[in-house]
Amino acid sequence: MVSQGAKANYSGQKLEQEVASILTNLDIDFQSQVKFMDCYGNSRAKMDFMIDDLAIECKRQEVGGTVDQKIPFVYENLSMFKRGLLVLDGAHFHRREGIINYLNSKRSSFFDWCFVEELEDWLLEQTESGATPQ
Repeated sequence: MVSQGAKANYSGQKLEQEVASILTNLDIDFQSQVKFMDCYGNSRAKMDFMIDDLAIECKRQEVGGTVDQKIPFVYENLSMFKRGLLVLDGAHFHRREGIINYLNSKRSSFFDWCFVEELEDWLLEQTESGATPQ
């Protein structure tokens, strides 16, 4: 029997592969699993993707769980970079109005979020405005 944690890791890896594919298809240079020091001082933390000064973290959740509690932690970590983007996927996030309201309240010139199905359009919009490097 596969543990819930193993299922979550596999699900997260699938999302990261999807994001990497989108970035590659748009011919955007990126690094993945970039070490950084998180807001708790952990120097072994890894950011899912970096595009120059844009840090991207990915979270997928199909059913309820503790991932909701991790969203403010992810926001804090992304806030440590010049620009941060949270990419969400999964049925759970689509029906969690509270999370969507929280993330919308945090939008700023240095933080944004989107669902993975909106990522390509988000990146193209940034490229057109000159905000996301190629």
